[in-house]
Amino acid sequence: MDKAPLRNMYRRPGFLLKRCHQITAALFLDHCRDFNITPSQYGALCALREFPGLDQLGLGRMVGLDRSTAGLVVRLLAARGLIERSVNDRDSRCKHLTLSSAGRRLLSAIEPAARRAQQAALAPLPRARRVQFLELLEAFLRGHGAIIDPVGVAQGSRPRQRRKRA
Repeated sequence: MDKAPLRNMYRRPGFLLKRCHQITAALFLDHCRDFNITPSQYGALCALREFPGLDQLGLGRMVGLDRSTAGLVVRLLAARGLIERSVNDRDSRCKHLTLSSAGRRLLSAIEPAARRAQQAALAPLPRARRVQFLELLEAFLRGHGAIIDPVGVAQGSRPRQRRKRA
């Protein structure tokens, strides 16, 4: 049996990146299992700590989530009391998202475990190659115009003033 077709599939960038994502997600879930939180939820909490008041769309953009996944993450975090939603005075359809005190406490408690998960993900690489690996991933994203600018996203997340019609 010729193994070349499978070898070719296993060398596809998309396949390799998907496997890397699966491994890092599993490591996060393993290291952070006591906190009952997913990598996407953790990313959302981290983003809201740095940029309180984001709306749901901006939060999704900042952590690389599509609209429906961002909605699910926000609903789950709000149901656990980890974030608070408040109505925007300028646009009632748009909700400001902020960390609750429970969300801040959870982030403080989970951070050591999340760091251990990141270290475990990079552990198979020689120490000298870890930074290079991350730089190559960033170069890949940059080359495809997929680097996220958190400040730009946060500024774009603020609701626009409604135009008054004449």
